[in-house]
Amino acid sequence: MRERIFNLFVYSNLDIISQVGAVCHEIEGNDEEKLSFLKSRVDIDFKNAEKLPIPVNISTTYKGLERNSIDYDTFRDLSYKGEALMIFENVFLKYNAVKNPLVVVTPITNGKIQIDGQENIKMAEKEFTGNIAIEKQDDWLVGYIDNKGLHLDQLINDDFFEAIRILYNHNQYVSAMKLLMICIDTISYLEFGNISENFKKWIDLYTKLSDLNITANELWEFRNSILHMTNLDSRKVKQNKEKRLMFYISHPETKYQDENDEGKYFKFIELLNCIAWGISKWGQTYNIEKSKFDDFVARYDRILSDKRMTYIHYRQ
Repeated sequence: MRERIFNLFVYSNLDIISQVGAVCHEIEGNDEEKLSFLKSRVDIDFKNAEKLPIPVNISTTYKGLERNSIDYDTFRDLSYKGEALMIFENVFLKYNAVKNPLVVVTPITNGKIQIDGQENIKMAEKEFTGNIAIEKQDDWLVGYIDNKGLHLDQLINDDFFEAIRILYNHNQYVSAMKLLMICIDTISYLEFGNISENFKKWIDLYTKLSDLNITANELWEFRNSILHMTNLDSRKVKQNKEKRLMFYISHPETKYQDENDEGKYFKFIELLNCIAWGISKWGQTYNIEKSKFDDFVARYDRILSDKRMTYIHYRQ
């Protein structure tokens, strides 16, 4: 069957897509033969593609500026939903394409082909005729770095400690403690990468946990039991290889016993302050050891945050 098929190109500069490219071919053959033909032509068609703007009903707002554009991550997300080809609507209208044409889509970043063309991209089953408004949050780094350096303690406070504090102030102590353990997991990964015992290594290097009369090994076992089972009995605790840790909440001037036959006690707020102090000390190292900065940024780029969400609004 003879039909019009398309090599399509997504031009991404600084991850922003404002125009697309296309080369239309009209050939005969089955679907497999046509897709194979398109892939064989990617390098040639890339050089000769006609560039067109994306539809005017797609816009992205970033740093308060609205542009007729879409960011690459959102385009990729739309691909999984079967809605990505809407950015090529101007192409399909110009060439009077059938409703679901055979296409190969190839990303182009800074003028270079990034990966082989993707063929399994389809149009959405239901046509969308409204507007798509994308709200991108500012780059996380912008708000936490200035001429004095990186304010890492403020970054961790905003992304982790704020939620811990909300739970703590609403008497949700177990949930708050879980988030604190997750926070230590995250900052240990940020500092050392995905290596064995990074949790304990970070604790020993940056905190004065000994002031609470507990060890990094004991806190690690506490972390395992409260995150995985919401109890205080890790395997090593049950085997009497490490002492059980138990936290309590009390008036600032009230101090319970440190230890009994059940294990060791510690005050929640004292551990929270201990970790916060360690984060401050840890943050200072990035303004001294500049070589650590690139790894940190690369790792933090993949950290999820309530403050850095992308919102997509579909408006009819």
